[in-house]
Amino acid sequence: MDRRRFFSWLAPLLVASVTAADAQEMRIYTTVRNLAAPAGESAERSPVIARTLTLFHAGKVYDYVDSAKEVTVFEPSHHRFTLLNERRRTVTEVSQDEIRQFLALVEEEGWKRLQNAQKQGEQLRSLGWLKFQLKPEFQVSFDPAKSTLTLVDRSARYKAEGQAPPSKGVVESYLRFADATAELNSVLHPRAPLPKPRLQLNDELLQRQLLPVSVELEASLDAPLHLQARHEWTWKFQSTDRQLISGWDKQLNDATLRRITFRQYQQESLSMEVTRDR
Repeated sequence: MDRRRFFSWLAPLLVASVTAADAQEMRIYTTVRNLAAPAGESAERSPVIARTLTLFHAGKVYDYVDSAKEVTVFEPSHHRFTLLNERRRTVTEVSQDEIRQFLALVEEEGWKRLQNAQKQGEQLRSLGWLKFQLKPEFQVSFDPAKSTLTLVDRSARYKAEGQAPPSKGVVESYLRFADATAELNSVLHPRAPLPKPRLQLNDELLQRQLLPVSVELEASLDAPLHLQARHEWTWKFQSTDRQLISGWDKQLNDATLRRITFRQYQQESLSMEVTRDR
């Protein structure tokens, strides 16, 4: 399984109305590392898988992955994503309803795969991982002194360190975006994990009104999986952030961009992933 695709776990949808927090400027810089490195390596020296910059501005969320030269714009009030790939100069739009239709098909195929394998008596480690994605069964524990959540399933374990939000509505706004992005990445990247485990973690964070500072995922697969996402939260933009947003908005209005369907965008993304893996 390609670990580079696991940054999507960074990553039930909250159908919430727009609040004051949606208009608040928030900046989150995320670093995802592979902690399944040789023994003795510290977390800070572990290989970086992805870095993302997420900017909340004027009711929209701009999420930028520099290595992919891709910006995703989420509009919660319209339940819609716009995806721009700067390298390929392509853009597409997709609604959350469409994403969930795609996701339902993927989950249906997953259940068929699981049922067929069980009928044939297969005892594969991958089946446990697949079942975990389709129906996680977590034992949840919480340490209020450290604001630490632990969710343990037979096949995987989440550990999240949280912090209190600076104002009301911030947790809801962020987790609405995080849930929607987890669903999007599951259909955009075919090798990405399904979103249900991450949605359950987000729900636990919501119940305790915590923003994630660090999230770790461990799983027993053919090769060890241990990923960590660290989120650096700031409540004021840096000098270049508005320039980035202005530049992305300008590109999105560029008539020379290749405007394609979401299915085409997905196919081109998969083709690029396959090329990088060779």
